[in-house]
Amino acid sequence: MDNNKRTYTITIAEPWDFESPDGKNIIKGIILSIVNSYLLVFKANYLLNFEGISGDVLILSPRFKDENFENIATKEVDVNGGLFLDNYSKTYEESKLKENSKFVLIGTLDR
Repeated sequence: MDNNKRTYTITIAEPWDFESPDGKNIIKGIILSIVNSYLLVFKANYLLNFEGISGDVLILSPRFKDENFENIATKEVDVNGGLFLDNYSKTYEESKLKENSKFVLIGTLDR
């Protein structure tokens, strides 16, 4: 199953007043990489702006300990999201992804 070809939606809970080209509290995009069952890289279909910083790559992790991304193609997952502050490369390890992201959202990732 190739998650990279599917469009996914993040429904934003915080910040509550977020707006994108897709509408209020919605971000659409694709999964670039599932790093492990607790970390994935998401690319929005457009540039995102949070408190003066911009980018289109989000580093997502499950919001709750009992959730993971193992069955992301068939279930929704509550997530914490960080905006990646560097140019993304598939070669980056988990530590680089986390160190170079700024927490910007709480939401739910779904197909």
